[in-house]
Amino acid sequence: MNKIHVTVKYLGTFSQLTGRRQESVELDEGATVDVLAKKLVQGYGRDLKKRLEDIETRPVLFLVADRPADGDRELADGDEVLLTYPAGGG
Repeated sequence: MNKIHVTVKYLGTFSQLTGRRQESVELDEGATVDVLAKKLVQGYGRDLKKRLEDIETRPVLFLVADRPADGDRELADGDEVLLTYPAGGG
């Protein structure tokens, strides 16, 4: 199976959890945002898993090409994925 590479950029809390601002991640062609999230949890452990699963109190936002992406969004080689919390307004 062919591989793709996406750049994951971590904002705010996610940068603190991973100790990085960004990284390149290799995935199988046809991988989705959910597949990427699972791979990140495998690499960074339960603290990241807890943040990603806590969607009821604090939903996580994955942005692909500057647009919100659902878990079933297929990723393409060279995509840039931002991992953050939605901005609050008031």
